[in-house]
Amino acid sequence: MAGLTKGMIADVHRKREIKLPEDFFQNEALKDMKAAMVIFFERSGEIRLIPMMKEGGARVRLEVEKVNPALMQTMTQLFKHHDLKVLFTTGFCFEENRCIYEVYFSADNIRTKEPDIRRTINNIPGLYESEFEILEIGQEW
Repeated sequence: MAGLTKGMIADVHRKREIKLPEDFFQNEALKDMKAAMVIFFERSGEIRLIPMMKEGGARVRLEVEKVNPALMQTMTQLFKHHDLKVLFTTGFCFEENRCIYEVYFSADNIRTKEPDIRRTINNIPGLYESEFEILEIGQEW
């Protein structure tokens, strides 16, 4: 009987590469997949692999004073306007007196969209700091 998921235990100390199951490549839902986003969670050590149907991707990190409707509206409009497909978000995490938010997304033509994305991010009310990192196929850790 087929399950919803598949699992395996890998001896990552002896073999650092992990082979993806053949079913991953045979999955009809992934027939248009162009790449996969790999996210490493520094605190927990977890790694997540997310199929991408677009050619490029990026990570945005925001440090804001507080979550407010203007921030949420700005990010929603940014995603819609540039056809950014959200792959993963941390949600809003509170550290000290700041709210930190990270989001990974995929997009076609990310380099041409970069200036407008940066400009939009820098105009977020209550923004302390931001990072915008383009992630490209073949770029290693």
